[in-house]
Amino acid sequence: MKYRQTLLLFLISVSCAFGLTAYFVSKQIIENVVEDLTWKYSQVAAQYDVERTLAPILEEVSLVEQLAQHPHILSWAHKYDDSVYRSAAEETLEHYRWLFRSNNFFIVLDEDLSYHYNDVPSIRQSTFLRYYLEPESVTDAWYFDQKAKNQILSVNIAKDVHIDRTKVWINQAIIDKGEFLGVVGTGLDITLFTSQLSHKHVSSMQTFFVDAKERVQLILDKGQFKYPLRTAKFEKQNLSTLIPNRHEFNVLSQLMEQQKNGEEAELLMIEQAEGRAVVSIHYIDELGWYELTFVDVDSMLPPWAYSSLSYFFIALSILFGAVGYIYCLKVWVNPIESWVSRIKKLAHESYFHSKEKGNHIGQCVDVLETELSESRLSVRKMVASRTAILDELTTVDVVTQLWNKKGLDQELDLELARAEREQIRFGLLWIDLGVMDQLGFDSCNDTFDQLLFTAGKGIEKAVRVYDRAARWEDDEFLVLVRASHPCNLEQLAKRIIACIGEQQKNAAQAFNSPFTSLAIGGVIIEPGTSKLEALALADRALYAAKHKTENSIYIYHSQKAINQIA
Repeated sequence: MKYRQTLLLFLISVSCAFGLTAYFVSKQIIENVVEDLTWKYSQVAAQYDVERTLAPILEEVSLVEQLAQHPHILSWAHKYDDSVYRSAAEETLEHYRWLFRSNNFFIVLDEDLSYHYNDVPSIRQSTFLRYYLEPESVTDAWYFDQKAKNQILSVNIAKDVHIDRTKVWINQAIIDKGEFLGVVGTGLDITLFTSQLSHKHVSSMQTFFVDAKERVQLILDKGQFKYPLRTAKFEKQNLSTLIPNRHEFNVLSQLMEQQKNGEEAELLMIEQAEGRAVVSIHYIDELGWYELTFVDVDSMLPPWAYSSLSYFFIALSILFGAVGYIYCLKVWVNPIESWVSRIKKLAHESYFHSKEKGNHIGQCVDVLETELSESRLSVRKMVASRTAILDELTTVDVVTQLWNKKGLDQELDLELARAEREQIRFGLLWIDLGVMDQLGFDSCNDTFDQLLFTAGKGIEKAVRVYDRAARWEDDEFLVLVRASHPCNLEQLAKRIIACIGEQQKNAAQAFNSPFTSLAIGGVIIEPGTSKLEALALADRALYAAKHKTENSIYIYHSQKAINQIA
């Protein structure tokens, strides 16, 4: 019963966690989707504005650019007091005036700072000259700012207090061979400009047109147009006044600069008084303006969508919990209860069980674990002892009780690897008793086995504890000597002969001198020598020892042996 209660509590907790997690995750996903779609929508709207709304301005800009490079205008700008150049320039200005949408033009000559203007209402005036610009006047600062920055084009919405005109002014610099000669342009009627906005802005969208100085030129809010004019200080509203959060404004400024440099657009979220808003930035290179579109995200997704979403996930969590409880009860709980009963039964039958240990499932498992550990330990000890015996049988020669060929073969591989790794040398002594050749024994003779045993005892007594001796085959022995000089091998070979003779006397053999043909060949093995080369060198040394007339020991350096073999 306890398992069922635990399972029910677990499923309730999991279902609640699942419902809450799914709700918040889905809400976040929906918000991200809405933000992404809103951002894309604002980009499309911005592109539409550029193609439709700003088309009139772009056409006017193209005409003004042609006018600024006209030869008559350049000639008059160079010689402003020449009546002939002036007359030709005025005819050109009048010609372009009828090409402009608002049928007006203006020109400022840098030589005398004279401002000339003409439109339909002032057609009857005798001269185009209206006033002279003053460097100290804030109303004329637009001209001197453009000249100081050597700005080619400037577009802004402002009121010219001298002639009492509020228009979208397109100011094109007159520059000839790098020399700033003045400014020429036209003023577009704002109604002609705004009438091109044929699409309807939803109530959640605001569009700001901002110039390079981050001054707001035009605001489109809920289908209504606003164009903030200069204040009493003759300053236009700055974009920073519309975004109170300083950090968000700095991020927006950085993205605007990136857009100007031609980088990819990025999604930006800004907190406004109405809530969160997605900002789309579009740089209009022809005007030097930015179009910023703010779309209120919260208004794009109605609140009832979240409420319906929460009801759905609550119902889904309850259904999931009920199905999970029935499934777990059938698949897990019932089998577990059966297993617990069987474990308790086994624990009660164990030798290690006692009443003090209790009847809890964990205590029963402890009993079985103790019994299993004890059984496993005893099995491991038995396997280890049997393995040690088998290893010894496979590497020990039964006659001499020295290593056999397999044991020394493995040790030789390790020593060759160590010599290569540590760049050290070692020695090999190949011993031939000569019993089979001298006396004609075979390997099944008991006397032959006794002779081998005696020789093995002598070799074992002669070698050092860190050297390795083995019966290689028949009456031949091989000794791995951890020494680096031939003299060490020769000393050991003499000691082996002496110890074998001593063992022979102690054993009281039936033969007076059964080892008269004993020969020992030795060689120093250099690092990098293979096993086959090492054995070949030792065998060649033994061959040389057998053919000596004075003594049966022959030791030489491995390099000399290699040269001989080669």
